[in-house]
Amino acid sequence: MNQKSGKILIVDDDIFVLESLELLFEEQYDTVCFDSGEKAISYLESNNDIDTAILDIKMAGLNGLEVAKKINEINPDLPIVFYTGYPGEYGENEIDNNHEPFEYVEKSSEPVRIIRSVKNAVNMYQLIKEKKNLSLLASERYGIIGKSILMLDIFQTIEKIAKTDSKVMILGETGTGKELVARAVHNRSKRSESIMAILNCNHKQPDLIESELFGHLKGSFTGAIADRVGMFEYANNGTLFLDEIGDLDITTQAKLLRVLETGEIQKIGSPQINSVNVRVICATHKNLEHMVKDSQFREDLYYRLKGIQITLPPLRERKEDIPLLTDYFIENHCLKNGYGLKVFNQNAINVLIEYDWPGNVRQLQDTVKSVIDMSHSAYITEKDVSVALNIEQESNTAKDDISIHFKLKQYEKTLIIQALSKTNNNISAAARVLKCDPSNLRKKIIDFNIELG
Repeated sequence: MNQKSGKILIVDDDIFVLESLELLFEEQYDTVCFDSGEKAISYLESNNDIDTAILDIKMAGLNGLEVAKKINEINPDLPIVFYTGYPGEYGENEIDNNHEPFEYVEKSSEPVRIIRSVKNAVNMYQLIKEKKNLSLLASERYGIIGKSILMLDIFQTIEKIAKTDSKVMILGETGTGKELVARAVHNRSKRSESIMAILNCNHKQPDLIESELFGHLKGSFTGAIADRVGMFEYANNGTLFLDEIGDLDITTQAKLLRVLETGEIQKIGSPQINSVNVRVICATHKNLEHMVKDSQFREDLYYRLKGIQITLPPLRERKEDIPLLTDYFIENHCLKNGYGLKVFNQNAINVLIEYDWPGNVRQLQDTVKSVIDMSHSAYITEKDVSVALNIEQESNTAKDDISIHFKLKQYEKTLIIQALSKTNNNISAAARVLKCDPSNLRKKIIDFNIELG
């Protein structure tokens, strides 16, 4: 028996139409059919297994528009395809403006249109569910929080590359969570039962970092009072994460390149050469391509390390994740320190959303902890957050206007991202959801630097 592609709900008070649609779709989908809106709503209130709903509009009792409204209250993500025999009474534009269905199909049209509409709706909804599950998985398995399009794309990349042995280069500003991503790749890989070693290349002397990478023998240099196991040897058959690789000095870069090319290491002071099997993941907040052009980073090493690139967005580019991150940090910090659970009011959350976060997620986490530690109340206000961020309470009209303009722009960007996510990055469909012209939407996507993926 063929695997069904999903489960659809069909609602029509005309038994002939109901049976015809069931016959049309039963080979490809599991079907649940009802001859009234009341029965359909009752089913959905206790079942969440439907991928798309096909609704007649003109029905006895609850009509299709009323059913759609109730479905949206139960599950706002569930796509609705209106299938009507009365296009004159229920205009497509009016329905689009007031109910935002996935599609509107006249019963007089060819069957291929309703088949195509349902197929697209099911595919879109299953993608939404997959991304939501991926977001939950990322949170539970490796502590990365986010539901924005940018982060969901990163979660998908992690799942794709983790099972390979490809080298990974993680790029992003300080505080964006590069180490968390490296740990996620390791923990989801076939090397997860082995060691993941971490070395921060920042602010270390060349001889010290060489010793940390490759190890040394006792007496091999002044201060070498005992043998030392290097990171490559320690992480053999596992993963080595080289954080801030852009700070590695040129001499050590050459020695690292040799290890990557040969898979062999040599301890300082030892004539013996040993083979190692290590997956290397590196990270940096610097622009390595510019460093290569300025002869500050070896070009051959850059291409050896580059492998698969993951670029983490700064927090200011995924502000829709701030409330989710804040809730996560509140719960963790309160539980860890034995506090009663504290609540940030909406104005406090708005202050967090408006702030630019130069220190990114790490700064947000530290701010939330600080506010909770300093507060004597269970309820956190905008004043508490403003004090922690050293933000003056502005009363100047011009500055207020700038703030309002900024908020509106951010809100507009968020709405566009949500519409694109809902329509699987279909610009025409997203424009219909947003009730705007597709050409204007394309300009907005470019202006806001939104990646469609």
